[in-house]
Amino acid sequence: MRVKKGELVVCGDRAAKVLAVVSAAQIWLNYLGTEDHEWVSLEALSPYVEGDPVMRAPAEVRVEDDFEFERAREWTQAFDPFKNYVALPTQVKAEIGKALNASRRTVDRHFELYQLDSSVRGQLPCKSGPEKGASYLGKAKLAIVDKAIEERYRTEERGSIQATAELAGARCAAAGLEPPCYNSVLARIQTLDRWKLARERHGRVRADAKAGPAGAGIPNKGDLKPLDFVQMDHAIVDVIVVDPETREEIGRPWITLAIDVATRCILGFHLTFDAPSQTSVALALEQCCLPKDAWLKSLGLSDPWLPFGLMKCIGWDNAKCFRNTNLINACREHDINPRFRKVRNPVHGAHIERVIGTYMGRIHLIKGTTFSNTKEREDYKSGDKAIMTLQELTLWTIHEINGRYHNTKHSGLGRTPLEAWNEVWTQDGALRLPPIPANRRDFRLSLLPRVQRAIGREGIQLFALKYWDEGLIPLIGAKHKFWVAHDPRNISRVYVLINNIWIDVPWSDRTRAPIALWEWVRAKQELRRKHNGPVSNATAFKHIEAQREMEKKAEKTTRRQRRDRQRRPEDDRSSSRPEAVDYRATPVLLANPLEGNHEQRGH
Repeated sequence: MRVKKGELVVCGDRAAKVLAVVSAAQIWLNYLGTEDHEWVSLEALSPYVEGDPVMRAPAEVRVEDDFEFERAREWTQAFDPFKNYVALPTQVKAEIGKALNASRRTVDRHFELYQLDSSVRGQLPCKSGPEKGASYLGKAKLAIVDKAIEERYRTEERGSIQATAELAGARCAAAGLEPPCYNSVLARIQTLDRWKLARERHGRVRADAKAGPAGAGIPNKGDLKPLDFVQMDHAIVDVIVVDPETREEIGRPWITLAIDVATRCILGFHLTFDAPSQTSVALALEQCCLPKDAWLKSLGLSDPWLPFGLMKCIGWDNAKCFRNTNLINACREHDINPRFRKVRNPVHGAHIERVIGTYMGRIHLIKGTTFSNTKEREDYKSGDKAIMTLQELTLWTIHEINGRYHNTKHSGLGRTPLEAWNEVWTQDGALRLPPIPANRRDFRLSLLPRVQRAIGREGIQLFALKYWDEGLIPLIGAKHKFWVAHDPRNISRVYVLINNIWIDVPWSDRTRAPIALWEWVRAKQELRRKHNGPVSNATAFKHIEAQREMEKKAEKTTRRQRRDRQRRPEDDRSSSRPEAVDYRATPVLLANPLEGNHEQRGH
């Protein structure tokens, strides 16, 4: 802002003209359109922006070379002795003009600038020509362009700049004005608030990701240590999996991944055809928190997977499978503090989202990939080219994570994730071990879905099925209920928590083959629709057995049937029915199970 005689300014939201400048504290104004005059100070003024014919921006100084800066410094040094002067004496003007080879008028002009800004910057020359951001659109044309932008560009339909320019041009032509060019409309759009514009076009979530602030993210991220904070999420894998027997396509599995934020190590994963659920989270947590040597050995692998251990805090989104109260309580029992992201803010889970994206990028190199979307897939026949079974995909994922990813230098760490992990857990050349749950089975069962049930004369009832074992006899008629957990992958048995010990209880009819929960629910629903009413359990079991026989005899199975066969539990029954276990011989149950600590987990 240059305040001098004849300049237009704004004072108190009123346009005014400067009549005289005595000092920075004494400026004589006349408010436009009135006879009002007033003495004001410089700090009370703001720039006057004209709307027609030119939109003007604040002046932009430029420095092309050292000569201009040196010249400005000479002017400042010449005026410094006369800092408190209102006007320069004639003799002083002549001396300064002679020293700087300038006319008296030029000296007056530079001294006026010095009174407003005594720094060297105040004497630098301004850029010639129109100011940056200036627009030569008149008021009428500018109003038409703004209206076209509002109706065509700032909408959820996301009209293009070209379409906006065409709409503005048509309206200008109808009003007898010259249509604006494409660049004029583009320049006007670029002056708008980028974040607000993105929200109007793309909605809040995507706009925040494109143009909004990143946010605070993880507090004290630089002070995080391994297992201080772990992020977990689900994703459907971009590859078609085939049946291990027929080698025909089944579908796309789901993966649950967990990453340690401090070291970027992946603690574990779980692959399944079942949609994300509490069971998926429980099995993934079991693999993350406990050593994986036995699991790797069962798959024929010998390389160790070092990152594991009980985390202090785990970050989840707001999916239903994570919001389960029993799961949250079970995590807190093991000193794992669940932390949920802000709703619809994926940026707060950036680490797990990024590692899933990296994993999917590698998946796209496998035959049978579906790519990220149909546009990328083009005419690629994913189902015809699919080659991997679920177990083969599991092996590939282990090699990808434990072999390649953990041993590849991470740009954010400056070293590999495995090196970052070993550096923290190694002291004096000796490897320390992270904390783990004391009992793998108890840890897994505590995380699985569970409900409270009373124990009656017929045992435990769950899913309209009866579960019984002689070991429940001392508990019949107990006044309080017991926690009963189940694994949805195999409901042929449930697990009862008695005095902090999980006891296996099979269903009453042990001649039945194991089934999954989804299989039981579907059979009941199909029969209920067929008979238009409730059906007996015996009928439902016969229906399931008939379905399985039909699938075995069919020469070609459908995709859904192949997928269902992979999801069913294995029949682990012995060829001869074993004798029932006498739990009454167990000291824990014989010593009055109703005495002692009756406080059950999850209460």
